[in-house]
Order: sequence, then C-alpha cells, then structure tokens
Amino acid sequence: MFDKKKQPSVELAGEAAHASAVAQLRASFEAIPAGATVRLAKKTSNLFRPREKAKVGLDVSGLTGVISIDADARTADVQGMCTYENLVDATLEHGLMPLVVPQLRTITLGGAVTGLGIESTSFKNGLPHESVLEMDILTGTGEILTCSREQNVDLFRLFPNSYGSLGYAVRLKIELEPVPPYVELREQRFHSVEEASRVLADVSVSHTHEGETVDGLDGVVFSEDEAYLVFARFTDEEGPTSDYTR
Repeated sequence: MFDKKKQPSVELAGEAAHASAVAQLRASFEAIPAGATVRLAKKTSNLFRPREKAKVGLDVSGLTGVISIDADARTADVQGMCTYENLVDATLEHGLMPLVVPQLRTITLGGAVTGLGIESTSFKNGLPHESVLEMDILTGTGEILTCSREQNVDLFRLFPNSYGSLGYAVRLKIELEPVPPYVELREQRFHSVEEASRVLADVSVSHTHEGETVDGLDGVVFSEDEAYLVFARFTDEEGPTSDYTR
C-alpha cells in the first residue's frame, strides 16, 4: 500500500548516464579472457543455491536505474539490473506500476524477464516478459542488438526463459498500468482443495469474486481441508493500512 503524496522523489538515470554505463559494460566484456565463463559481476543474487564467485565478469554497476518514464504512453525505459524496488519507487510517482511485480524486491527486471518471473497479477497480466515492448541485449559477440515484436524478432521471442544463455538485457522498455493509492485484501478459507481450485479457475477468467473486482490473486494450501485464497482490489478508498514487510 502506498500514498502517492508521501513517495520520495526518485532520480532517473537519463540517456547520457545509460550510454556511459553501456560503454563501461562493453569494456568489461572485452577484458574477459578468451574461454573464461561470462557472468555478471554483481554482489547479490536471488538464487536459492550456492554459487562460486566470478573472478571476472560483466560490469553492470551502472545499469541499476530507470532511464525514463513516459507517463502519457504508460511506458518506462529501464536498465537491466534495476531492481523492482527501485523501479516501483519511480513509477509510483506517476501513479503507475509495472504490470507484474515479483514478491522479492531485489529481483531485477532483466532477471525476471530472462528467468520468467511471476506474481499475484500474473493471472490477468501474464509474466513480466509479456509487457516488454523492446529490449537491448548484449550478445555473446559483444554486440548489442535491439529487439522487439518487429525487429530481431527471434531473439525477442526466445530471450524469456533463456537464463542468460542468449545474452544479457541492457535496456528494457515495458508497459505500465495505473494504480490507485491503496490495496484492499480479502482472505477466504476453503475446506477442500477442489473448491479452492474451482474458485481460482473462475477468478482467473472473470477477474471478479463475489461481485468485487480482483486485481491481485494469491493463495496457500495447508492440508486437504484447509486452503486460503487472497483477493486484492486496487482502490482509492481509505482504510486501515499495514506493511507486510514488517
């Protein structure tokens, strides 16, 4: 939940800073020895398994921001290593949000697209890559290709779920959608998994439940006779608020 009036001002990266960061990335690519494993030289990971630290890697330190936002067109140009936390901070200033926002705040937009992210709005908005309009991708040859539904179409279609095997997203242009200040949550218990599954399927098609619009949908199953669905509705109506991260 958020209050538009209380959102901090977010400084956008801008085109000049992005161009400089891309040049830095290319220089780090050229410095990688022949035959060496190519990895991102970053400090954090959302992988739930150990991995060796790369001795050399792609310098993506300058690719962590939002380049620009077109509030009228409801689009954003975003650097590949921008976390959803930073992306959402920037878009909320315009009363907008990405069509899908993963639960883990440090997931990057590039990572969610190349690894198929999913979250509570996916039942109506699909996966993160489905709201991507255009991408700049650093390929294994060191070339950066712009791809979209009209340009370098094969790369555009194959990049989602490629896990870095086809390259790294340097810039992504994505769709945004309007979002009001509050999210109202309703929780409902079901006494059988079958009943919960039936309602889940129905809401996924109708985007409504018991006469109310459903903008977000989540759930959990504890046993054969205890399952819960959580229905989210975006609203301008004020009410008791909480912060689940606490």
